[in-house]
Amino acid sequence: MVHYIILQALAGFLFLIGIGFCFSENRKYIDWKLILSTFVLLNIVFAMIRYVPFVQYGLSWFSAGLVGLIDYAKEGASFVFGSFVDTNRFGFVFLLVVVPTLIFFGSLISLLYFFGIIQWIINLIAYCLTKTIRLSGVESLVVVSDIFLGQAEGPMIIGPYIKNMTRSELACAFTAGLANLSGSTLGMYLTFLSGGSHVEMLKFANYLVTATFMNAVSAVIFAKILFPEVDFNNISTKKVTIKVHTQSGILDSIITGAMTGLKIGAGMVAVLIAVISLVHLINGGLGKLGDIFHITSFITTSTHGVFHSLSLEYILGQLFRIFALFMGINWAETLDVGSLLGQKVAINEFVAYVSLGNMKAQHVLSDNSIFISTFALASFSNFSSVGISMGVFSVLAPNRREELSSIAWRALFGAVLAGFMTATVAGFWHNIFG
Repeated sequence: MVHYIILQALAGFLFLIGIGFCFSENRKYIDWKLILSTFVLLNIVFAMIRYVPFVQYGLSWFSAGLVGLIDYAKEGASFVFGSFVDTNRFGFVFLLVVVPTLIFFGSLISLLYFFGIIQWIINLIAYCLTKTIRLSGVESLVVVSDIFLGQAEGPMIIGPYIKNMTRSELACAFTAGLANLSGSTLGMYLTFLSGGSHVEMLKFANYLVTATFMNAVSAVIFAKILFPEVDFNNISTKKVTIKVHTQSGILDSIITGAMTGLKIGAGMVAVLIAVISLVHLINGGLGKLGDIFHITSFITTSTHGVFHSLSLEYILGQLFRIFALFMGINWAETLDVGSLLGQKVAINEFVAYVSLGNMKAQHVLSDNSIFISTFALASFSNFSSVGISMGVFSVLAPNRREELSSIAWRALFGAVLAGFMTATVAGFWHNIFG
């Protein structure tokens, strides 16, 4: 069994690297030493977080704090909405549970940024990244910034440097933003996955925080395969640090962060209503096509009743199930997990995590598949996010808008592969050592 797991993971690693190699801009300039060292670092990050006691303790402490913060967010929500936020009485109401969490997290992160705490953490981790895998200072800074601030705010940290970055550095920054989540959205995904249980919330907080750090490293692997450095004379060599905050005072920071969280929450509500409705509309048409071509009964039988008709989820599941297999998913569950991967790429991770939460509640997936899926979905790598990143980078460096357009879709491809690599590494270690 162990030999099969090792071969499965090895095939997955080579498969993902091979795909990236095929779509590289300049294969002969790929720095395989950097790729190998980054891949080793990716495994070290997971192994340390998962199996080294003091690191594991530190992560558990951080995750417990994250869960505690969600409880504080509920206090503010209950003051405004009263008992309607009680999920035991009224069930999970997205608008009343998730949006208040985003508002609170937005204000908290803005406050930490005002006091320089976020900047200090980012500078420290970026320095370590520069020393371990020899990224340029500006690349390390934005890769780490995206972990805490997300794809919209992260690039602002390197705003003054973007106009002079090499194409490879710019692509690395673009890919890293798409390959990660942000600290302000983690609480939202926890509400999808935990079912209201504090024990489950703590467990998934550990998974998501680990995935967030791993994705930052995975993004570098595929950014440097797809966009190898060729302009060696113009690589950023000077030390880059974050020194300033944008708000004028504590109250201004709290209000600005809260309003940002509200905008994100309102946007998500609008997107989910539109997207989920459209998916059901598409599924209605596909279901009728399935009946016309007499494949409905085949789909129901072959999936053991998980899919009852031809649907967008079923099609995406077939397209992405090979990736799920290489991640360490049992073949019997690859269609379900492949469907989640497809939803994440074609729609967004919000919808995919909602679907994963439903599968978990209905006991459709095993614990192993839930574990790996949580890692696989933990990124902004979807079509709609490309527009967000394009908008941010175009504002920061309007002189490079045309070059950004030529980078964008390959960067999305790299971010998708990065997320899959994170899940494959996590699945390998989890299947061997638990």
